[in-house]
Amino acid sequence: MTATDGAARGWRARWVGRENERRRAAYDAALDTWRRCDEELRRLYAEAEEPVPRAETAAGLPVDLDDDEIVLSVQPAAELVEVTARHTADLPTVELTVVPVAGTRPSPRPPKGVEVVDAGTAVVTDRRLILAGRHGCQEWPYRTVAGLAHHPGEPFTLLHPQGPGRIRGVRVPRVAASDFRLRITVAYAEATGARAALLDRLDDAIVAHWHDRPPIPAPATPADAPATARLVRPALIAAVAVALALAAVASVVHGSVPARPVVGMEVDRGTGVTPADPTLPSPSTGLGAPAGSTEPRTAGTTPYRPPDGASAPAPSATAAATPTPTAGRTPVHPPSPPGGPPSSSPTPSTSPSPTAADLCGAPPNPYGYNYCGGSLVYDPAPDVCDWFSCTANLWDGRGYLVQCEDDLVSRTGLPGGPCAGHGGTRRPVYVA
Repeated sequence: MTATDGAARGWRARWVGRENERRRAAYDAALDTWRRCDEELRRLYAEAEEPVPRAETAAGLPVDLDDDEIVLSVQPAAELVEVTARHTADLPTVELTVVPVAGTRPSPRPPKGVEVVDAGTAVVTDRRLILAGRHGCQEWPYRTVAGLAHHPGEPFTLLHPQGPGRIRGVRVPRVAASDFRLRITVAYAEATGARAALLDRLDDAIVAHWHDRPPIPAPATPADAPATARLVRPALIAAVAVALALAAVASVVHGSVPARPVVGMEVDRGTGVTPADPTLPSPSTGLGAPAGSTEPRTAGTTPYRPPDGASAPAPSATAAATPTPTAGRTPVHPPSPPGGPPSSSPTPSTSPSPTAADLCGAPPNPYGYNYCGGSLVYDPAPDVCDWFSCTANLWDGRGYLVQCEDDLVSRTGLPGGPCAGHGGTRRPVYVA
């Protein structure tokens, strides 16, 4: 059939409906993430612009403070992290700004190359950052810190020392990361005389984020439908499933029946009878002829094969008792025993589509992608987003496919995580 952009029927119309729904869902998810980040950046800028810092009570803190030292933030559930492998760790960039944490799912551990070495209470003052842990206190006077580095996907901040030394930092709960980062960054900028520079960086971040608003996707048209969309038909999927089931049954039956007799058995051209031979199995019983058998054998046979589709006639009692030697007997495949294997297995379609029951919730697709198990999909098909609802930045990753908590499909290796802004990673995508 020929479909135009204005009107479509059949599989093209179904594909257009699915594709437009997928594009709408991906755009809504991206726009929601963009709006949350925009609101967070504007809130951080407004609080950083306040001339008087918000102070908290210092009573009951496990640290000794100076008389005029102001407490800006107290985080009781904090961890001391240390960079153990600078070359392999995914370290954030030192920058005088506040980076909101992407995603909302809690992380069980820091990324590779960063380890938790202690835990305790983090106290941010106008002069220093203190972590009172189980093994003592670790403090960073702002005048001795070369810069702050906020990780974009994990809720920890590294404080780089001026000169050689270990790089350490503080990891806080994800829900408290934004306020903690704001307090320590403002305090550091105030102590180093960079408050105006911090506000400029935050303002630039707001403007850059505004220009990074997700574009409205163009609606799909019937002309965009790929040829593989023809396979998405319930009847075709059912037929392929039946063919796969028959192939599995045929393989079981084929392994259970006796093997065919050896090629080279002599068949009488006229009667189709295979004379008994003490060294060869009988095609009917699978047993050798008695040792005292006197069945004649004829030499000088000529090659001969019955026409296709022709079957040898059933041997009569007289012929079986007294075989008549003829000049034209030849070694051919004898007739298959009753209940023998089927002639061939059903040939599956070039792009088999597993049934929905076999995919553990994944949409029907011609590649066997599922959520049950198998091999990770490092090289997804170019039209994978015709079958799955994908994130807008799927092809920016270099890893394997994963499903996000909002059911969109993403890919590992993306900045900030594979499902940043989509509720986190739910499970991998496999191929059987």
